[in-house]
Amino acid sequence: MKQSLGLLEVSGLALAISCADVMAKAASITLLGMEKTNGSGWTVIKVAGDVASVQSAIITGANFAQTRNGLVAQKVIARPAEGILASAPKLAVIPKAPPVLTTTAETPSQSIENALALHEETFAASEPATIHRVTCNLCLDPACPRQKGEPRSLCIHSGKRGE
Repeated sequence: MKQSLGLLEVSGLALAISCADVMAKAASITLLGMEKTNGSGWTVIKVAGDVASVQSAIITGANFAQTRNGLVAQKVIARPAEGILASAPKLAVIPKAPPVLTTTAETPSQSIENALALHEETFAASEPATIHRVTCNLCLDPACPRQKGEPRSLCIHSGKRGE
């Protein structure tokens, strides 16, 4: 099935996040990202999916933004040319956790300086963040074969809920 691309430009980041939430709840789409554009705090929301889902999501998001006087522009490209729409699935970046800081009897300024030095050492020497491909939006396990929008029973963790 050929993917389509939907673009919704709204005024403000808070409205963009709200519109993205409404759009994701209205149709089975993939949120490709939000990007701040030049001028007046406008933000463009990029979504992908099948043509009907993207059209439905863009219409829903545009109506939501229009009721809040923040709609700037909307566009659905039914079957974009190769290279326009990245075919890579959603990526989740999972950074390494910083070490737990333990303090001794120090003055507050010494404690802050030591914490900052430890923080700089930890992240300067650490490896880059590990990138995992996430396909299942229920368990977020990269090994799960379930794709977003497929039945929940296909999730490898479907029988392990609540444990």
